[in-house]
Amino acid sequence: MRFTALLLASLLAAVAIAQPQAPPAKSAAAAPASPPGVLRDCPACPELVVVPAGEFLLGTSGDARERDADRGESPPLAVSISRAFAIGRYEVTVAEFRAFATAANYAPAGDCRVASDGAWVRLPDRSWTTPGFPTPQADNEPVVCVSWDDAKAYADWLSKATGKVYRLPSETEWEYAARGGTTTARYFGDRDSDEDTVLSVACDYANVYDASSVTELPFPYPSARCRDGHTYTAPVGSFKPNAFDLYDMIGNAREWVRDCYTASYAGRPADARAWEWAGGCELRGVRGGSWASRPADSRAAARGAEPQGQRQSDLGFRVVREL
Repeated sequence: MRFTALLLASLLAAVAIAQPQAPPAKSAAAAPASPPGVLRDCPACPELVVVPAGEFLLGTSGDARERDADRGESPPLAVSISRAFAIGRYEVTVAEFRAFATAANYAPAGDCRVASDGAWVRLPDRSWTTPGFPTPQADNEPVVCVSWDDAKAYADWLSKATGKVYRLPSETEWEYAARGGTTTARYFGDRDSDEDTVLSVACDYANVYDASSVTELPFPYPSARCRDGHTYTAPVGSFKPNAFDLYDMIGNAREWVRDCYTASYAGRPADARAWEWAGGCELRGVRGGSWASRPADSRAAARGAEPQGQRQSDLGFRVVREL
């Protein structure tokens, strides 16, 4: 009996050893990893996507229907981007800018221009925390009512906090990234989202001035013939990205670029460098459309400019990190 009991115990032990072991349970507190190909230097830092080196035509051909002759889009300039760079996958969000403002004790002034009855009015009590929308912005919406200096201060803070070189994109880098390898007016097509289109596809890809915004925001210009579901800013990444996996390059918020604004590409460096003057400049370049932009201004090559100290409730930014 004793021998039999010992033999049975040995067999049971062997079976237990042979059973596959369950994998350790995952910690519920573990932070989700960034998607493949996406960089992030700190929990509060913006997600970045690496854009490869390449060549493209900056600007618009002279016979393009939507070309803005007063903004110097033509003649186009052949540009070579010799080095890859990382650029914000999204526009800088309210939460990301708040992290900077809190850590750096940075308190930008108010005095922001906001939309009112189809016009823009400057209000001294409006700022990035209160941009004049009917409801407060969510943390994952793009920060607006920030000047070029505010945007630069944020990039400088990221550089110090991470040890990497952050800055605003050059105008050339911005358009190259926005095109995502395409040559059409928009990265989602050419003549399917202009002001003559009966049914626009812009609302699948961008938050622009659309049919749903006309009643609340009666701007004196055409709207896209579609409904994107957002009258003001939308959470970043709400629409389809371009081929570089970049979101909201056309729409949501207009974006500051590093360059001094010029009304022509004549004499511009044919590479990724920004065009800046040693003594500074009054006007800085602005790219991309916004929730308040007409279709003609929501194109990869469309150019704009604002005074360096301007703050407006459709104007934000994204950053570049040098590799």
